[in-house]
Amino acid sequence: MRVLFVYPNLNTQMGFNQGLAMISAFLKRAGHETRLVNLNENLPPVPTREEILAEIRAWNPGVLAASTLSQQYAEARDLVAWLRNRYDELGETPPVFVVGGVHPSMVPEQVMGDGVWDHVAVGECEDAMVDLVERIDGGDAELISSCSNFLSWKSNARPRHYSERTSDNWKRNPVRPFPNISIMPMADYELFDTQRILDSKNGWAGLITSRGCPYRCTYCLNHEVIDTYRADLKAPVRELNFFRFRHPEEVLDEMRFLLNRYERVNTFIMDDDLFTQNVEHAVNFCKAYEESEINVPFVVNAHVKQLDERVANALKSAGCTILKMGIESGSPRVRKEVLQRPMSDNDIFETVRLAETAGLHSSGFVMVGLPGETHEERWETVDLLARLEIGRFRSSMFYPFPGTGAFKLSVDGGFIDPEKVERLTDFTESSCLDFGAKENLFIDKLAVCLPWFVNARMAVARGVDEKTLPAVARYAPLMERVLAMGESEWELFKPEVRGIDAEAAAAAAAAGEVHYAIKFNAFMGVRDDYYLAEERAELRVDDWVTAAALPK
Repeated sequence: MRVLFVYPNLNTQMGFNQGLAMISAFLKRAGHETRLVNLNENLPPVPTREEILAEIRAWNPGVLAASTLSQQYAEARDLVAWLRNRYDELGETPPVFVVGGVHPSMVPEQVMGDGVWDHVAVGECEDAMVDLVERIDGGDAELISSCSNFLSWKSNARPRHYSERTSDNWKRNPVRPFPNISIMPMADYELFDTQRILDSKNGWAGLITSRGCPYRCTYCLNHEVIDTYRADLKAPVRELNFFRFRHPEEVLDEMRFLLNRYERVNTFIMDDDLFTQNVEHAVNFCKAYEESEINVPFVVNAHVKQLDERVANALKSAGCTILKMGIESGSPRVRKEVLQRPMSDNDIFETVRLAETAGLHSSGFVMVGLPGETHEERWETVDLLARLEIGRFRSSMFYPFPGTGAFKLSVDGGFIDPEKVERLTDFTESSCLDFGAKENLFIDKLAVCLPWFVNARMAVARGVDEKTLPAVARYAPLMERVLAMGESEWELFKPEVRGIDAEAAAAAAAAGEVHYAIKFNAFMGVRDDYYLAEERAELRVDDWVTAAALPK
């Protein structure tokens, strides 16, 4: 059977969807054909709905399957509703419509209640999707409606038109055990326009060495997913095999494939939730990677409370360049009570120290605009970063994913703006929470100009004389200028921030001042020693390329 995937990924960061690529690999291994419609403005041209319909009718897939985050779900839902109406107008039978991903897994009943989908997937569905496609191909309505991991319309209760569907017509089937990732095929990179994606991401290629996470942060889907599996399988967490690891040689084979198949791959990103959590796995992978002589830098994720010195040293020896960690908030109270991340400031400082001592560039994630966070606690995040001396920090607007504990906190606190939720497509440039006009304005300024705030507060946060940190005098006026702006003036000023930051950073670098500059994207502050070293390396490459092109 033919399966057409649709990935609505508009107005947000472009990436490679590991879930779709893996499901495609499973389907192809079982003898099915797959294609992808990737809706992303960074991969033009973006097909219109009529063009998507024309491709569906020409290729004639039996199944159309979409994968969505919450921010892109409305686009997927509206597209499928439109397709159903067009098929009705044409008097033709549409493909079977399936949806999965983060949003459907978190609120499957709500998604099924929209009436446009034939099946809603929950959890990890590589095996389950093959099973569903083959049942659809076989045509037995009872078997189709009973496939595990899916909410499906009952075989004897399908209404004439999708708009007449109600919750009485569908049922929720239990999930099956998590797939065994040690026997999985390699992800189907050919499904995507992988070369264009790599080029747009400067050669950074993502892959995973493990699945799962043992923590229950309120803003993450893991706690909801594990609770669903625990209830359906009637098993304690320890027996679910949620936290799973691939053999290092399998990962190395995948890396070699990428290097041989695609051009300009210059960094691997291990997209594991927590690469460093299992010491044995991390050390074994690093040893195998070092011995492989692949010699391509790589980047990993760590938990602030879980970085063993052996792992840090092994990472550096193997060629890891950046170690990323979730800090999220500078307030211990917010981390513990709002986010369920009970880690101390000392935990954060010690992990950064350990990473930097090993020679790893440390990177921290922080969220701006958290529910239940006071104005003073937002400043605590600024001051923690100003004291931390971390290599870089990346900020995002807090987004309450439906179904998570943080979503409930946001609803109970009365913070969610329904209109913003409906139109928001990312979590980097705006928030769907409402804290009042004054605080909303402050949060927006903080998100856009966080490196300026951090630079301006370094001396006071560290309790030292400003003369020892001369960048403070350069950035403090910028911070005060921003804080004094009203909403109209701020909206006019925002587009100028990147240019002003470039000028300030160039002056600070020329004067040898420790500072963070906005680099690589609009929501990242990078320490001067790192970005200057990278710029010098790029300059050397450019000089070499220019010299090589000169006539001999």
